[in-house]
Amino acid sequence: MAGRGRGGRGRAALTFNIEAVGFAKGAALPEDVSEPPALYPSTDSKPVPLKTGEDEDYMLALKQELRGTTKTLPYFLTVQHHEGLFVCFLFISLVVTVL
Repeated sequence: MAGRGRGGRGRAALTFNIEAVGFAKGAALPEDVSEPPALYPSTDSKPVPLKTGEDEDYMLALKQELRGTTKTLPYFLTVQHHEGLFVCFLFISLVVTVL
């Protein structure tokens, strides 16, 4: 009795219940989508304009002063560039490839 496979005789291999998805029997199914969706959603609402005035200017000046002060502190870490080391590495790699 080999060769029958799974599913028996005369029965479909997979059954699909359309009511489980949420459509009634005989109801119109949604249309096929033949184009990709838009890249960005439409912006119906515009951003609120920034507040301007003496108070906001003062807060901006304080913020900039705080940033400048923190950069002058000894605890502020900066990235040091070593360009000579990079050139030396290139020279060594060229010498090694020639040999």
